[in-house]
Amino acid sequence: MLRIATSVSTYPFFNFRYLKLMDELAKRFEFYCFAGSSLPSKVGQAATRAKVIRVLPFRVPRRIMYKIRPLVSGMWINAVQPDVVWLFDTAGPMLPLMFEKPVVLDAEDPYILLPGNKSRLKTLNEFRLLREKSVEAIVVTTEIIRRKFIKLGIEPKKIHVIPYGVDVRLFQPSPLPKEPLVLYYGTFQEHRARLLAEVVEHTCRMDAEVKFLLVGDVPAWFKHRIERMGCRDRAQMPGFIPHDELPKWLEKARICLLPQDRSLGGRLSFKLLEYMAAGRPVVATDVEESFPVRESGAGVVVPVDAKAMAEAIVELLRDSKAAEEMARKGIHYSRKYDWELMVRKYVALFEGLS
Repeated sequence: MLRIATSVSTYPFFNFRYLKLMDELAKRFEFYCFAGSSLPSKVGQAATRAKVIRVLPFRVPRRIMYKIRPLVSGMWINAVQPDVVWLFDTAGPMLPLMFEKPVVLDAEDPYILLPGNKSRLKTLNEFRLLREKSVEAIVVTTEIIRRKFIKLGIEPKKIHVIPYGVDVRLFQPSPLPKEPLVLYYGTFQEHRARLLAEVVEHTCRMDAEVKFLLVGDVPAWFKHRIERMGCRDRAQMPGFIPHDELPKWLEKARICLLPQDRSLGGRLSFKLLEYMAAGRPVVATDVEESFPVRESGAGVVVPVDAKAMAEAIVELLRDSKAAEEMARKGIHYSRKYDWELMVRKYVALFEGLS
């Protein structure tokens, strides 16, 4: 049986995609995951078939762990003699030169993908890793990123496009509800949250019936701003929801949102794929990451402007025929990104390198 080894800063961690992917790969291979530290099991999908091993039997300060973890993890990885080393967590950089076996590097950090940022890229560990000769394969999620890497001088044959997948058995379509409820779930980082707050304000002014469902770890400043706007009773914020429970929340929504005020390098948003698989039309801003909406016709793409986004929301809430047609297109489009197809591509890549 093929033996795969990886290293992460902490386990469990909050990227459900890699947690689930690790579990799927552990069904097929002998899989080792070496973790620098542990987090509370707040993370929903913490269980995995992979062999998870703490690299140190005692706790050390995080700033020290980030320094020594790559070296200690590297020693552990070499000790289990893997056929392939898979690196996807770059918070504590690994050193590919220390491995004798092929290294597969997942490159999805937005900082390395931002356009016009080449001077900064040269100082990043991630960019150095891309150029390491011992890295035999680099995985990216879109053709957009692949083209950017080629322009940066990365060998085209090393770059493999494996898109995010959507579990179409978990995210299944359901009829659009009549209630004018608009949903967003995900991170509330500045590049989304500030625009989202403005969208809520404008939409509430335009339509007295519309309500919002905002799922995730909502920061205090966002809640306070919604209250100052007078929209608190129109915005439900249930907090963090485990990923596998999201479909029942999606069933409540008539429209879903991708509010983003700038491009983050052209990554594929699994959020959009899940919206589409559930049969929900999307209103998104005109950034690189909204390309699935443009390609599929599963929603409306508007300029990066809160008022324009609010107008599109109100118009789509009132146009049932358009909303239902967009929902159908999204369901059809999402089938191309079935989770099982993504897993098979990883399996083929690892087997081809071993």
